[in-house]
Amino acid sequence: MRVGTATACSTENTLKNTFQFYPQFRRCTIRRPALSAMLALAILVPAAAHAQPNQDRAAVMAVITEFADGIHTNSLGDIDALFAPSGIHILLDDVALHGWGDYRDQYLKPEMARYPSLRYAHTGIEASVRGNIAWAAFRWQMSTAGDGPAPVLGRGSAVLERIDGNWRIAHLHLSR
Repeated sequence: MRVGTATACSTENTLKNTFQFYPQFRRCTIRRPALSAMLALAILVPAAAHAQPNQDRAAVMAVITEFADGIHTNSLGDIDALFAPSGIHILLDDVALHGWGDYRDQYLKPEMARYPSLRYAHTGIEASVRGNIAWAAFRWQMSTAGDGPAPVLGRGSAVLERIDGNWRIAHLHLSR
């Protein structure tokens, strides 16, 4: 065989030469307990590595759900803790705000007043996490149990930051 040419037998010849010089590789056997242990490690180690991101995703989704629950129950004071203490951007269809308090007082409270027996929910929440930053996309719906304005539907997205071990909303975008 010439150097630089590949043949169908080149791999086979290489293996034969390896086994000729290293006879311990000719027959490699793994006992069942050792094989079982290696397979268990191969399955469990990646599962453990993914456990934290799944917990983080669930925590991010819980923040988005708590935000909706606070609006639904008119517990706006409970929502304060869900937002980062500073650097917040809230984007609506026609305005950009720079704080939860501005959004709550200028837009959310007047909108909620229009809906007797308010119903508010976030659905279809999809979250992703990368280190201390996460983002979520969701649908939102505001309606009333009785007579009142027609239901309002929209899409939302949020960027969250892990602050002191807790996920906080740092950016919120809601559109109809």
